[in-house]
Amino acid sequence: MPGLYSFPRAFRLTRKREYAVVFAKGEKGVGRYFVCYWVRRESPGCKLGMAVSRKVGGAVVRNRIKRYIREFYRTHRPAFRMSVDLVVVARPDSAGLRFAECAEALRRTLERGGVLDG
Repeated sequence: MPGLYSFPRAFRLTRKREYAVVFAKGEKGVGRYFVCYWVRRESPGCKLGMAVSRKVGGAVVRNRIKRYIREFYRTHRPAFRMSVDLVVVARPDSAGLRFAECAEALRRTLERGGVLDG
């Protein structure tokens, strides 16, 4: 049984079709470091997907950014106002961020979009 702050597979976007729906039908929030797409879900709960291209940096940098995004989502999931499928696209400027800066950038972007409680 997953806890409140766990991140099991059920909370992840895993199929190409799920990403395609979010990109095609979702709303978009743009920030300096991240672009977030979200679409409301019929079923309760939120799902996260990430897109971190090689433009961001090498494998070490990309994996670090993905860890930061997962940790932000894992700890902030209870604060989401609605059930959404969320895709976070990292921009190349995000490569030099520390976790606190990454979390703040994501929080600002999602609050402006009305997805996250302020």
